[in-house]
Amino acid sequence: MMRTPRSLVIAALALAVLAGAASRASAASSYDSCVGFIDVVPMVISTPGRWCLRQNLITAAANVFAIVIATNNVTIDCNGFRLSNLPAGIGTGSRGIVSFQADALVTVRNCTIEGFAYGIYIATNPPGTGYVIENNRFSQNRWYGVRLAGVGSVVRGNIVTNTGRLPNADSATGIHAAGRVDVIDNIVDGVFGDDHASNFFPIGIYAGNDAFIPVLAAGVQVSGNRVRNLIQIGGGRAAGISVNGTNNSVRDNLIVQPAQTLGWGVICADGDGRVRDNVIKSYETAIALGICIDDGGNIAY
Repeated sequence: MMRTPRSLVIAALALAVLAGAASRASAASSYDSCVGFIDVVPMVISTPGRWCLRQNLITAAANVFAIVIATNNVTIDCNGFRLSNLPAGIGTGSRGIVSFQADALVTVRNCTIEGFAYGIYIATNPPGTGYVIENNRFSQNRWYGVRLAGVGSVVRGNIVTNTGRLPNADSATGIHAAGRVDVIDNIVDGVFGDDHASNFFPIGIYAGNDAFIPVLAAGVQVSGNRVRNLIQIGGGRAAGISVNGTNNSVRDNLIVQPAQTLGWGVICADGDGRVRDNVIKSYETAIALGICIDDGGNIAY
């Protein structure tokens, strides 16, 4: 039987030890730049910097703002941990991460946010700049997964699932981005109403002007998103992607229903929303032409 040289065994053990040490160092370094930790909720963030979760946080409160951002230049990094309001039930009025004060440079990333009326709600008046909502998971939020108002901002790389069930609500929205906010490379899967709703209007993604936000939406891009499984009820209509503003672009999205659905794959509330290279399946109206401008390359069936 061939024997492994003793020197090779020692070298292999040394490499294993070094790899383990590197892994532990990497785990520790993920918190190195944190200026503070969010270990309980509710909590107000009033110091700029990167604020981190290092454990799951769960609240059963039915009317609370779990994390409030009260200053500019803040990053909330959940490091993959959960912020949950599921124990409060479907009638909760609580909100997960909120800001009505920070008007510049807010980032929320790497969070799993579940069971709130609003997963994220960020809106200043006038809208702030430089908001980034990225790489988060939103599940079972009752009214909105994300509601954001801003300019020069982006919602990207998020997964928003099973939004809805708020009692007496006639609509729910996966991502609502008011103002000049690009919505890129997200998944919205499942928007549905309370079992007792007589009419329900599910919205996958909304981008653009907002009646409550005093800013003109122009040149907004909604691209690379996957929107599916919007369940309308009664006379309600589903809207896969809805845009409102000037020269907004809806392109390269996959907007698919499991069965024929009343509503629109893409609808524009202005006369110059540009729509191209989308795949739209099983909507009563794929693109609301006469409102949207079909620039070609769309596949509807």
